[in-house]
Amino acid sequence: MERTRQKAQETLKKKIDPIYKEVAKRVQPGLEDSKYFPWILERLMNLEQAKLVLALPDMERDASADRLEVSEGFARKLNLDKKTVDKYIRELYEKGFLYPTRSGPQPPRTMGQWLDTQNNPKYDEALGDEYYALIGLFSDYELGPPREERIAARIAAGLGVTSGIIPRWKAIKDIPGVLPAEDIREILKANDAFAVLHCACRKRYKERECGVPEEMCLVVGRAALYNIDRGAGRQLTRQEALDLINNETVKYPVVHVGTRTDDPKNFRGVICNCHYDCCEVLRTPCVIGSKYPVTEYYAKSRYRATVDPAKCVGCRLCVDKRCQFGAALMKYYPEYGEERAYVDEEKCMGCGCCVETCPTGARGMKVVEPPESYASGTGMSLDI
Repeated sequence: MERTRQKAQETLKKKIDPIYKEVAKRVQPGLEDSKYFPWILERLMNLEQAKLVLALPDMERDASADRLEVSEGFARKLNLDKKTVDKYIRELYEKGFLYPTRSGPQPPRTMGQWLDTQNNPKYDEALGDEYYALIGLFSDYELGPPREERIAARIAAGLGVTSGIIPRWKAIKDIPGVLPAEDIREILKANDAFAVLHCACRKRYKERECGVPEEMCLVVGRAALYNIDRGAGRQLTRQEALDLINNETVKYPVVHVGTRTDDPKNFRGVICNCHYDCCEVLRTPCVIGSKYPVTEYYAKSRYRATVDPAKCVGCRLCVDKRCQFGAALMKYYPEYGEERAYVDEEKCMGCGCCVETCPTGARGMKVVEPPESYASGTGMSLDI
């Protein structure tokens, strides 16, 4: 990762047109002074596209037109033909910088929205690894502190966390009282559109050590249709989506993360498959460092892992390969005369990652929180 980031730092020595600072300010006041964002924009769009963004919204457009459509008059004001403007808008839409709204194409509302859409493999070669490395630096060192400020504000307001761990369904399938929204199979049944994405986070950390493939995050519903339309998502059937969960994610020490909801029909967006080495959110508490614990970034599930030491053979798979949070540990059991696994419940996030791959079935899950603890709509987003 360091080599790519060093190359990215070289990009920052390049002088850029002041218009990119204007576009940065248009997205969010203050970003014109960012060490990284104007240079990211310079790689993302040409000068004519930057002028187009600054000219939005199109006040002449027909309100009944397609949400990416602009008027002939808008194109004339830019001294461009309508075909060229339509091409530019489509490209910026596919690159995840313009979004279809009732007012026509618009820049991102939040940095979280923009970060999540920097994942279209169609443009990887043109943008280059340094582009994604710049985004990684921007996310780690400029967006991290404001994200912590929002955590402080949420805690002060007494609000909960909006996103959290979705346990692996095989780890909890035999436990009575599993809520439908805690079972990925039920989330898939409640939705009709599915796609797998190249993870926007993993694109930023090319030299990560976790080995998790880029194409791993599952998106459902309207978010799936959006990503399919702009070419960033590969469409899946419901069975293919389940196969991804059952057969692919199990190969890697990733945790399922999604928006907390009490109804799978209300589930919105992505079922992320996260690892701290390459997750925008987990990197802050687990890699970069934070004054807040990981539980203030993602909520635990209602479950915790357990160990039956009589079945444990001390293989250390859970300790060395599966648990991201330091909850899987070894200790000496006098009755067996050797070290075997145990669980630090304080650190356990209830993901079920260690349970699913235990070769002897020594690991299981137990419920530690009541159903009413799994509430929705009580938190504050970390988007900034």
